[in-house]
Amino acid sequence: MLPDPIRPPQSEQPAQKRRLFGISVALMLVLFVGFFAGRYVFPAVEFADRPLQFVSVEEGERQLVFPSFWEAWDILHANYIDVDQLTDESLFYGAVRGMVAATGDPYTAFAEPAATKQFEENLGGSFSGVGIEIGVRGGVVTVIAPLNGSPAEAAGVLAGDSVVAIDGEFITTDFSLDEVVQRIRGKRGTEVVLTVVHPEASQTTDITIVRDTIEIESVELSIEDGVAHVVVSSFNGDTADRFTKVAREIKRSDAQGIIIDLRGNPGGFLQAAVDIASRFLDRGTVVVSERGREGRDFEAGGSTILENIPTVVLVDGGSASASEILAGALHDQLGTPIVGTTTFGKGSVQEFIKLDDGSSIRVTTARWFTPNGRNIDQDGIEPTIVIEQDLETEADEQLERARQELTNIL
Repeated sequence: MLPDPIRPPQSEQPAQKRRLFGISVALMLVLFVGFFAGRYVFPAVEFADRPLQFVSVEEGERQLVFPSFWEAWDILHANYIDVDQLTDESLFYGAVRGMVAATGDPYTAFAEPAATKQFEENLGGSFSGVGIEIGVRGGVVTVIAPLNGSPAEAAGVLAGDSVVAIDGEFITTDFSLDEVVQRIRGKRGTEVVLTVVHPEASQTTDITIVRDTIEIESVELSIEDGVAHVVVSSFNGDTADRFTKVAREIKRSDAQGIIIDLRGNPGGFLQAAVDIASRFLDRGTVVVSERGREGRDFEAGGSTILENIPTVVLVDGGSASASEILAGALHDQLGTPIVGTTTFGKGSVQEFIKLDDGSSIRVTTARWFTPNGRNIDQDGIEPTIVIEQDLETEADEQLERARQELTNIL
């Protein structure tokens, strides 16, 4: 980096300006010639032993010579069978998508403008689709959880299902997670067939689902026998405000204990989890630690409406991301019992960055650790009381066990 310029005496300024102008023109010529030469002048064969190189410019700027890239570009335009369907836009976005996918991280992904707009609408709480959240486990596209009341849940999709095909097309390693999502979503009223392998099953099952508008009611409250059962189904933009309203209602009621039900909650906004934890934890208490290129702690912001009210957390294999952060924080800081099964283990941090043309990149920048230093990613949150749900019965064994644990505390 160049040092800050020293302003010359007034009499020297015109000469200085001429010199700076000359340098600027020369630099622009160098950049132009470098790009032109790399794209059009030097044959690609001359760069066969060095397919990628930098042309030197000022710090913070760069110009790349891409001989192999442009060679492939020209070969496609000259030889591809359906050249009329080959657009420069599709090639360009395909190149960017491939570059991002080269990280090998399924959660680092590129989205074109239309997909970016849809993603932003989803975070707002309403979208058209089947109502499932998916992730990658062991290299396989896996259902984190079907949303409560969704078409997918009604059709028989289960948390932990492996998705192997969509409308008869098998999912290969060439598919990004975003591409799988886009193929599953569609217009309200249309059908999509998911080929899945249920947990503990060995054969595939075809499930036909009619897409619908998915309205996400992220927080629901019921109070029975002095126990407030709060179902948090997602962490959207309005979830923290909804939970705060529910917390005030609990405070005004005769509820003596709380069950926070995070089963099937695939996560969402980090801040929503931090804000909900703040209803229980004193200001300044660590909720979660982020460890990446730089580390930082996220702390509770106060307004502890539910402080000192006995609480139990319910989780399962469909609890991921922000759900795991909230469960881990309450357990580590308050000793809150966790009932259910091991959570999904989605503990990486994605930063959503919108590009100038309306497209976007989600980049994994860090991983989450609970206040006691447990790595959420891959490992998930182990419950303190393990109990499986018996799918052959209508009883909710996990909820019943949570109520029993809350009674023991009270």
